[in-house]
Amino acid sequence: MKKAHKVLIAVGSSFFAILLAGFSATYFTFLHRYKGSNVVNEWHESDVFNIDDIPVINKPKDRDLVILNLADVQIADLDGPHHFDVVHKEINYLVKTYKPDLITLTGDQTMSNENMVFLKSLISWLDSYKIPYAPVFGNHDYGNSYNSAVASVNYCCDLYERGEYSLFNRGPTNIGSLGNYAINIKEDDKIISTLYMMDLGYNETITEGQRNWFKWTADGIKEVNGGEYTRGMCFMHKDFKEFYYAYHNYLDHPETAEGDVYRYDGFSFVDSEGFVEIAKTCGVYDFVCGHHHNNNFTIKYEDARYTFAVKSSEAVYYYQDENIYLNGATEIRINKDQTSFHHHFVGPNQFHFTTKPILD
Repeated sequence: MKKAHKVLIAVGSSFFAILLAGFSATYFTFLHRYKGSNVVNEWHESDVFNIDDIPVINKPKDRDLVILNLADVQIADLDGPHHFDVVHKEINYLVKTYKPDLITLTGDQTMSNENMVFLKSLISWLDSYKIPYAPVFGNHDYGNSYNSAVASVNYCCDLYERGEYSLFNRGPTNIGSLGNYAINIKEDDKIISTLYMMDLGYNETITEGQRNWFKWTADGIKEVNGGEYTRGMCFMHKDFKEFYYAYHNYLDHPETAEGDVYRYDGFSFVDSEGFVEIAKTCGVYDFVCGHHHNNNFTIKYEDARYTFAVKSSEAVYYYQDENIYLNGATEIRINKDQTSFHHHFVGPNQFHFTTKPILD
């Protein structure tokens, strides 16, 4: 009896230990809020511009610089853990196939409130390629509702800034959102292009503070760059109304499209408050976004080019029929004279996806 009693106590203790470990893991992974560093980094127009604050990517001398944009990776939540391995395999394939010099991510890297484990995994994957990468935030990176995610925006900033190959730089904290920063592309010690990573925030707008910070940054680069604005590109998660205008202009003028145009979803009409016109005066003529998984095009309109990047991963949903699978990545090539866009697609179930994606 004593031996049986001891066995019961041992079993009970083991069960309690497992239960406690499971609760602790669940609590610290999904229930506990990771608030992150509350960094104060205010910007004012009177601040002195320092070109050394902007990270630099050097273009190879013998070829184009290649950027691979991953849009709406959306590593799945607890409802779809089988997506996790699929997303990893697809990113591996895209990076190894197109061999970029820089990886950009146009938001919604994660999908829901349970974002901490998935974002840590993504950053670990990206660091393993030993290629610089630059993310912007999307609406789902905040969770399913504003700031509802386990890892808050501040904590996500902490994680990105710790990434070994991450170029993410927590921008000014007083202009409306945290993820605003720039990257310069150089060739022969001359800046040939500037990438502006614009965080639209959960409220999905370009604030007055962002517009002023952008102009201040562009003017600072211009002064350092011999009095000329660099050829610029803006990366953000959602589209402006100009994407809508570009598409409807394309219906009457199909020659304005570069490559095939796919549009099966809507438009966001994010309030840019005149940002596009300001950006164009500062040499920015390319605007790249994601968000609408079923939109994919590159269209020129009124001296600018508007690109809906390809959704990158089979997780959540993307458009498919027997001929079209809008899933893959967008390649951007930059040289001294021009920028070009190429949309690359992967096939359905290419990465052993066992369930059909959900379609809207």
